[in-house]
Parts: sequence; structure tokens; C-alpha cells
Amino acid sequence: MRRRTLLGAGLALAPLTARAQGWSPRGRPITIIVPFAAGGTTDVGARVLAVALERELATSVQVVNRPGATTQIGATELARARPDGHTIGLMSLPSLSMTYLDAERRAPYGREAFTPIAHYIADANLLVVPAASPSRTARDLVEAARAQPRRIRIATGGLMSNTHLAGVALERAAGVRFAFVHFNGGAPVVTALLGGNVEGGVNGIQTTIPQERAGTLRVLATMGDRHTSFFPEARTLREQGYDVISPSSFAVMGPAAMPVEIVNTLSAAIRSVTVAEDLTRRLADLAQSASYLDPAETAAMWSAMEARQRPLIDLARQP
Repeated sequence: MRRRTLLGAGLALAPLTARAQGWSPRGRPITIIVPFAAGGTTDVGARVLAVALERELATSVQVVNRPGATTQIGATELARARPDGHTIGLMSLPSLSMTYLDAERRAPYGREAFTPIAHYIADANLLVVPAASPSRTARDLVEAARAQPRRIRIATGGLMSNTHLAGVALERAAGVRFAFVHFNGGAPVVTALLGGNVEGGVNGIQTTIPQERAGTLRVLATMGDRHTSFFPEARTLREQGYDVISPSSFAVMGPAAMPVEIVNTLSAAIRSVTVAEDLTRRLADLAQSASYLDPAETAAMWSAMEARQRPLIDLARQP
């Protein structure tokens, strides 16, 4: 009987039960590709997951870092892997989508090259200013940009990055223009903010939270669709009148054409470990939030993210 396969767009699956779908790793190791350098947010989250999955699947799980080209190197390796369940990846969905939606990047793959297995971590970008800034709300910063077009400097984690597009989305929603200053990741964004080299920045929770707690940075807004427990008093941009959602979501993905029974087993295992108290506590200590979605739900989130990103790409390339 021919085995069914699951395409990158995602299909409805049967109820998931770990180690009960006719496939198991059988003692062979599983590799999780991380398209970022060791020590970063994605890498740390992947290593927490790897430890938990080793127990759940009774096999070794190793993390392999493949940084470069804003995740394109790691994504290319994942797309070319065998769809046998032994090579998967932890991908930032916004970053992955950008690599193939932006035609100038000439990625050797498209969405169809991947199979969604499970959503794992929900995060959100933040609009941040130095603590000494006169801006107390997102509207304050927007109005400063309206009064001084292209003079209010906003730091991002990189040209055409998730944080850059989030800033462009705010420009579009508010009808203003910022002066974007691009860095290589979140840590340099924090350095620029602390040094007074920019008026604001779009940054992630993990690199922002130590400075916010130290009183050196102020969070003006969260760019997610809901409040974050890490900054409970920060209102969303939507609550402040700007229709912007810029989540930073991480999902476990596989190459295309993975058999359904393999996807089911891996997704069920991820669901099992993400509701376990020890994993959620470890992630919380790292300022991350576990958020399981099944393959079809992950595919739907992915589609919504693509729809938000597409109209922003050309805007982001404008001088």
C-alpha cells in the first residue's frame, strides 16, 4: 500500500498519539537543524526541546547549527534532507518565509519544500526606547516621526529581517517614515539603544528583558496579538491604534513529502513535552513561551504570516 505524504501547505491529520503511528526512530539519532549561531534564542530553545524529545522518543537528539544568510543556509539544508524523520529543523517562521518571499534573495526553495510538524514557541517583537526617551507610548514615537520625517532612527536586527518588516508595518499603519538603522541581531540593537545612537528599536523579548528590568530600556508596545506575561503592562500596537501584528514564532519543520505517520509521531511527541511543567519552566526562565499547534494549525499560522509579509517587502526596499 502506497504511503501517504504530507505537503508543505499542511493537511488535516488523524488524532496524534506519540509512538503509536507505525513509525519510531528505532534508536537512530534525530538531528535538529538550527539556522542560527549557537547561544541565541532559537538555539537555546532547540536544546531544551532536544533534551525533552530524547526522553519522549527514547533516542538521541542532537542540535546542529547552520547559521548564515539570515537563515537561508540552514533552511536550504533542511529542504534537501531526506524526509525520514531523522532530520528536522527549528525555524523562525517569519524569517523562513522572508527567504523565499523576497525574490531578490533567490532562495533555492519555496514553501512547498517544507512540512510543518508543530509550532513550538510563541514570541513577539517589541517597540523599545531608551529609558531617558521622552516617548512614553507608541503614539509618542510615531508623532515624533511625523514631525521629523526620516529623522527618528529605529534600530532593527538586520535589513529585510523580521524586526525590519515589523518597523515597516508600523510606518505603513501610522503613515510616517522612520530612518532605519540595521544591525546583525538583537544584542547590537540593545547596544545602540543604550548608547543613545538611535531613538528607538524593534527587538525581541530575550535581549530586551534584562535591560528593561535594570531600568535602562522602556517597552512602548508589544507587536503580538496579545499581552505577554514577560511585560504584562505593555499594550499591543493594536490597542494603541495601529493595526500591526509581528509575532516571532518558532516551529519544528521537516523537508517536503514526509509520510503522515512520521509527522504524527513527531508532532505528538512535541505536544507531550510542551505541556510538561519542566519544559515550560525552563523556557520561561529563558523568557520564552511554549505554544503547541498541530501541523494544520501551524500551516494556517504560516499562511497568515506570509499574507502580512508580502506587501511589506517592496516597502522595506525603498530608500
